[in-house]
Amino acid sequence: MNQDKLYLPGLNGIRAVAAISVLFGHMWDPFGDWGVTPHWHIPWPSGPVTTFFVISGFLITFLLMNEIGKTDDVSIPKFYMRRILRIWPLYYAYLAMALFATWLFHGEINNAAWFYIFFAGNISQALGSGIIPLYHFWSLDVEEQYYLWYPWIVKYSKKHVLTFVSVLFVCWFGAKSAIYIFLGKGMLYSILGMVRFDCMMLGAMGAIMYYRKTEWFCKLCSNRIVALIAWVLFFTSGLYADHLPSPVRNEFIALISLFVIMAGLLRKPILENRVMNYLGQISYGIYVIHPLLLYVLTRLVKPADFMPDAIASIVIFLSITVLTIGLASLSYKFFEMPFLRLKNKFSVVQSTNSTE
Repeated sequence: MNQDKLYLPGLNGIRAVAAISVLFGHMWDPFGDWGVTPHWHIPWPSGPVTTFFVISGFLITFLLMNEIGKTDDVSIPKFYMRRILRIWPLYYAYLAMALFATWLFHGEINNAAWFYIFFAGNISQALGSGIIPLYHFWSLDVEEQYYLWYPWIVKYSKKHVLTFVSVLFVCWFGAKSAIYIFLGKGMLYSILGMVRFDCMMLGAMGAIMYYRKTEWFCKLCSNRIVALIAWVLFFTSGLYADHLPSPVRNEFIALISLFVIMAGLLRKPILENRVMNYLGQISYGIYVIHPLLLYVLTRLVKPADFMPDAIASIVIFLSITVLTIGLASLSYKFFEMPFLRLKNKFSVVQSTNSTE
């Protein structure tokens, strides 16, 4: 069956920036394990994981809206097969390697492993337990939890989906803010802060309005000044995000990310080129693989033993970046791609933004 292939310009480029920002941010932390004190710091965009949430919420919803437009329904079984074939193969392959490496270096694996196996690593970490090379899996687990209920909302609300998602967003954000105000930063606030359904719902709201060509929304997002402000705030967020109040920090970054996505769709996408498109395509591998690379190498290599800190910090950044991109490329071509081809057989509406 011939299928229409959707392409959303600029989306892969934004995903690439988010992936590289996560890599740089995580790379910065282990410098002490290498015995190196870096003498420089780049204020890369803050909250790149939040940007990933918004992209996922946007693209998944946009595809579902197109599926409804094409078939007047959402195939839940096909939706879950697409998610399984995209997320699970690399997720579980990496999980096995990370658990093996943890056992190799520590001689044991704690019970938190069960949380990651069943996509609940975010809950485990909010409760104060986790496994070092799997810490980043919290965000993938949040997405999997979101997918448990979200396609049903779209399927059965259809014409009223925007209202339904908007109300859910307000309720979620309101509950989190109320808990912060009245109970402070306790365990409940920590759990809600990690389960960022509101950020994904914000992306979903944008996708619905974009699909429906909501006039006021498209006019606002296509405004040159609004787009410029969004891009500036996006790239400089590393300078100011930590100063934002905790209850609104992620939501502000999510809103900026949405405006940046829309600026790429309604205006010229400034991140649209072959390099950024490719990095966006392999961004899932970049995100998943790099912590294990850092975990292993910081235990095997000590650059501070044979070179000055200033040189070592540059060598570490360049080496880890090249290694991560190289491994992610190999993963994408030889491991993920066969599953992506199979995934396309379950796609009612195909997207060439293929990481979804």
